[in-house]
Amino acid sequence: MQLKESERTLYTAIREELQPDTQALMIVGWESLQDLPQMLTSANQVREEFRKNLSIPVVVWISEEIHHTIMEIAPDLESWGTSRSFAIAQPDLSQFIKQLADEYFGSNLSINKYSILELELEAAQRELRSNDQETEANLASVLGFVKQTNKKIDEALKYYQKALLLWQQLNNTQRQGKILGEIAYCYYLKAFKIKDTSHLDWQVTRQYTQEYITYLNEANSQDLIASSITKFGNILRDLKEWEQLKYLASLALEVHQANIQLIKLAKDYGFLAQVALAQSRWSEAKELAQKAKDILPVISGTEVTDSSGVVSGSPEKPTIPYDLSLYHFILAQAEYELGSPQEAIVNLEAARDPSSSIKDLQLHLDILSYLQILYFEKKEYLKAYETKQQQRSIEQQFGLRAFIGAGRLQSTKQAQVALSKTDIQESIAPEIAASGRLLDIERLVERLGRHDHKLIVIHGQSGVGKSSLVNAGLVPALKNKSVGIQDYLPVAMRVYTNWVEELGKLMRETLEQKGRAKNEESLKLEVVSSEFQSSALITQLRENEQHNLRTVLIFDQFEEFFFVYTKLHQRQQFF
Repeated sequence: MQLKESERTLYTAIREELQPDTQALMIVGWESLQDLPQMLTSANQVREEFRKNLSIPVVVWISEEIHHTIMEIAPDLESWGTSRSFAIAQPDLSQFIKQLADEYFGSNLSINKYSILELELEAAQRELRSNDQETEANLASVLGFVKQTNKKIDEALKYYQKALLLWQQLNNTQRQGKILGEIAYCYYLKAFKIKDTSHLDWQVTRQYTQEYITYLNEANSQDLIASSITKFGNILRDLKEWEQLKYLASLALEVHQANIQLIKLAKDYGFLAQVALAQSRWSEAKELAQKAKDILPVISGTEVTDSSGVVSGSPEKPTIPYDLSLYHFILAQAEYELGSPQEAIVNLEAARDPSSSIKDLQLHLDILSYLQILYFEKKEYLKAYETKQQQRSIEQQFGLRAFIGAGRLQSTKQAQVALSKTDIQESIAPEIAASGRLLDIERLVERLGRHDHKLIVIHGQSGVGKSSLVNAGLVPALKNKSVGIQDYLPVAMRVYTNWVEELGKLMRETLEQKGRAKNEESLKLEVVSSEFQSSALITQLRENEQHNLRTVLIFDQFEEFFFVYTKLHQRQQFF
């Protein structure tokens, strides 16, 4: 049985997987769990259920660190088992490290779970008894890359610096250059949230970037420049090194044109358009951005390599809207400067993509800011106001703004730079804790865990923060909690025009987010009579209960329901 990353209750996971004729069970995937302590705590609490209902042998494959965690958090459960440790032979270990390093330096390292690889490499580091400098350099290089991929930038830099020193001693210029580029990129990841480019992190980024570009020029390889442009184009743009960016993008353009690499070709045009925009060459910027935009729709399902040089089998859909948003934004700025504000607004509205705030936060905020100014200039004050409100709400969610005025707080999210597919982890907004509402959240969660509070009413004057308490506090708290062997499934609703259809849609979306929806038919909520729909809803709620999901239906702005449904029999159906 492979544990899912979001799994929080071991007993439930086993029960769902177990077939009546199962004679033994092996459990793997512990390293990838998002909340191992939560799973172990709940498993320890219901350990008697295992004894009563699980009479088959169970083998658990874990690392040494996880074994220590189990002994610490679930000692009673651990005491029921026996453990066996497996060691790896030194030649096999050296070969494993060499193979990974060769793949990494060849830019064809293809790994699904970097968190697991990190644990394996750290174990290899402890077990390694070799004094071979090359093996040490290989291990430090790969560990640096894995730490970087797992967003542990300071640790990554420590390993990269060690690797750089070792490759210098071994006089391996090619590998030295690759590590130099990784160090520059890591400092960029540290610096990109800081607006002041005179900050130390930006200065170090500039220093290592210049060293890497010197290496590229000495290597005299156009292919190497072409493969580096995705990463270093963004760095040079943010450092406002326009001439260097133009030089590298022009060289990369020749390679990508010759090799018919369309996504990368569009990026090259995009970088050249940004250079033209910065140098006030508006017509040229418009022409280049249009070329980049025109390339994207013809891209077929070819293999894509992300910014870290990792090959992914199929193109990731989010990268294309992100690039399109950027090209629309460049077009909008050029058109505005060329005296076409209406065309600029059309492009900005096309650029405003909901996923962009996650993929490139700064770009999304820049688009909203520019759009708000243009709406205001056109005297479309309501649109300008709504755009500014949206901008401030996003800034609050990503921790860039402390207070959003008369608006609803949302759960906080984490901004990211890397072009890799990452799940967004929601957490309770810091404003909830700062306002002293955290105790209210804890009380609500405690009530929901009991069986004598089926119905809870949160009431208060308009504007006191009921919606914020729910959206920025209660919902993210429930998403990260379980009660006994049950996971919470919070479904928040605030539109009541057609409440049956809306609730069905929201429940399906929530189940899909949790990875529990089997397919589109999992919620049989077709648009037929509301009586059929409501009976399907009740069936789904019962199914949730059978699958150990504790559904929490949250009706926000509930007074709206009474304005929509004025007749008693309409309300009766809901109740």
